[in-house]
Amino acid sequence: MEHLPRIDLKLLRYFLAVAEELHFGRAAARLNMSQPPLSLHIKELEQQLGTLLFIRHSRSVALTHAGKILMEESRRLLSSANQALSRVAQIGRGEAGRIELGVVGTAMWGKMRPAMHRFLKENPNVDVIFREKMPAMQIALLERRELDAGIWRMATEPMDGFSCLRLHESSFLVAMPEDHPLTARDAVPIAALRNEYFVTMPSRHTDWAFLQRVCQTAGFSPMIVREVMEPQTVLAMISMGMGITLIADSYAQMNWPGVVFRPLEERIPADLYIVYEEQQATVALLKLIEALTDPHVCRRQACIR
Repeated sequence: MEHLPRIDLKLLRYFLAVAEELHFGRAAARLNMSQPPLSLHIKELEQQLGTLLFIRHSRSVALTHAGKILMEESRRLLSSANQALSRVAQIGRGEAGRIELGVVGTAMWGKMRPAMHRFLKENPNVDVIFREKMPAMQIALLERRELDAGIWRMATEPMDGFSCLRLHESSFLVAMPEDHPLTARDAVPIAALRNEYFVTMPSRHTDWAFLQRVCQTAGFSPMIVREVMEPQTVLAMISMGMGITLIADSYAQMNWPGVVFRPLEERIPADLYIVYEEQQATVALLKLIEALTDPHVCRRQACIR
C-alpha cells in the first residue's frame, strides 16, 4: 500500500491562496506574510506530494494538472474542516449537539411540554432524542452511559457521581367516570377510595408500586380489577365505568371524554425529577435543565421518597 504523507492543513491554505491568486506576492499579502516563507511552504508541499503544483515563469504562475486537482480538493477539504470545527465550537457553547433523554410518558405533558417546546425552538441545532422508559430501565441506561439524563416522577437514591434535581411540583389526582358519586366533591379523601375498584398498570411500574403503598398507609389495599400496559387504556376503561385510578395531574391537561379528575385532600406528590451525571454533562444538557427548571421548586436533594 502506497504511503501517503500527512499534510498540514496550513500548507493547503497557503497553496489555495497561491492557486487562486496565481501570484505569490498577492497571495502573501492575502495571508499577511512575506513572500519568501510562502514560497518555501509551497516547495515543502510539492516535496511531500512528490509532484509540481505550479509552473513558475519569470512574471507569471500557472497550475499544473496536479495543482488544478489539488485546488478543487483543497477547497472541499478546508470547507469540510471549517464546518467540523465550527460545529465543535457550537457544541462547546451549547448551541448544537445531541441529548439522549430518558422520560416517562406522563412527564411529556404538564409544565414540561411548553418548556421543552420553547427550548427546541430556541435551540434548533440541539437534537433531543426522547427514549420513553420506566425509571428502573433509565437508571440502568444511565449507568451504562447510554442516556445523558433521565426524567421520572418517583424519587430514587441517585447512583454515585449522579445528581438529582427536582424540576416541577406535581400531584396525583383521582380519575373517575363522569357519573361517579365522588365527582360531587371538590377534593377526595384517600380513605374514600377504600371500597373502589381500581384500573391500573402493572405493579412493576414505579408509580403503581408507590401508589399501592400510599393506599396501604391509609389503611387499605386497593382492589385492582384490571391491569393494562398503557395509561390511555386505563383512562379509556375508566370512561366506560370499569373503575377509578390515581394518575399524575399532567393527564388532566388533556380532554378524556367520560373521565373526571379530582384532587386528593391529602396531596400525593408526583414531582418531576431529572437525574444526570454532573461531570459528564454537556453545555447543551445544562441549558436544557435550566429551561425545564421551575425556579420556585428546583432544588438538589437525595431524591428519596
